[in-house]
Amino acid sequence: MGAPSPELCNLWLARAFNAQDVEAAAAMYHPEASIVQVDEVHGGSSVARGADGIRKTMAAYIGMKPHMDVVTHHTTVSGDFAMTRSQWLIKGTDEHGKPTEVHHHGMEVHRRLPDGTWVFFMDHPFGADPDWAVEAPPHTE
Repeated sequence: MGAPSPELCNLWLARAFNAQDVEAAAAMYHPEASIVQVDEVHGGSSVARGADGIRKTMAAYIGMKPHMDVVTHHTTVSGDFAMTRSQWLIKGTDEHGKPTEVHHHGMEVHRRLPDGTWVFFMDHPFGADPDWAVEAPPHTE
């Protein structure tokens, strides 16, 4: 199950989260996809790969009983691949039942499937966070 355009992948993922539907969320990813896991949700940063890793990652988000809001700021398409930059906010509950929020700026690579729909292929949920910025890059020789 993919979205009709790369711009809609983030929105459709948010809808799956809001419906607390692990299967729908996992179906938004290519079977060979990779996703960076978020410290606040997964207890550390690591990369989940493949269908099993993606499903476990999505289950952790859904376990928060989340409501996700998202906006896609930018999309670049080249052939069967697209890159998006998103900003998202998830409000839910932590493992102790306390309210929690996770807010990041993501970078995503999407892949067009043979049926013409789009799915996530690489997902870095905090890859565009502004705190990664430096005042200026170091001098290159």
